[in-house]
Amino acid sequence: MHKNNFLSKKGIGFDEYNSQLTLEAQQLANLLYEKKIRPNYFHFIAIPFGNFVKNYFFKLQVLKGKEGFIFSYIHAFATYKKYLFLWLKYRKME
Repeated sequence: MHKNNFLSKKGIGFDEYNSQLTLEAQQLANLLYEKKIRPNYFHFIAIPFGNFVKNYFFKLQVLKGKEGFIFSYIHAFATYKKYLFLWLKYRKME
């Protein structure tokens, strides 16, 4: 990885950053649960894909190569996890 990549600027490693995104996903799932939003196929497929496209192409992560792809992917996956945690909460499986 390059010295001036995103995680180096934050001073954290990949696993720690991914864990932080997972905690944020759980908190956001709790907020959505309080608002009584029920997840559906759109939440599991279209929203994470849209998040990936937004980060990779519109926020120009594509110019950063593999690092940009991974960054976009983990953010899209965190979005997916948010709705997965919400789905589990509605099924009392958290």
